Amino acid sequence: MIAQVLLKDVAETPRIPIKDCIRNVKTSYHKMISKRNGYLGRRRAFEMIYGNWEGSLQMLPRHMIALQKFNAGTVVEWRLLPVNIFNFVFWTFKSCIDGFAHRRSYP
Repeated sequence: MIAQVLLKDVAETPRIPIKDCIRNVKTSYHKMISKRNGYLGRRRAFEMIYGNWEGSLQMLPRHMIALQKFNAGTVVEWRLLPVNIFNFVFWTFKSCIDGFAHRRSYP
């Protein structure tokens, strides 16, 4: 219920302050909520809009393969630690690699 009230606000400002979340729920339902419920409602609204970490982690290989397919020569590397804990992702485009060879040195 709280997340539904905050959906529009979180879509406009993903880092909306908790006090604003509490105020918006109060104006919509005339009920005070705790800071914890405001935080949890904002987090749930954020997940409803943008998805959660697990879903993003599952989509990473697909996005990196698409990046390489549509940008020939792109170098992509990512690493997951044991138990599927995200460590890092790195990519660079072919044009950046080629341009690096022609850089000018500064004294």
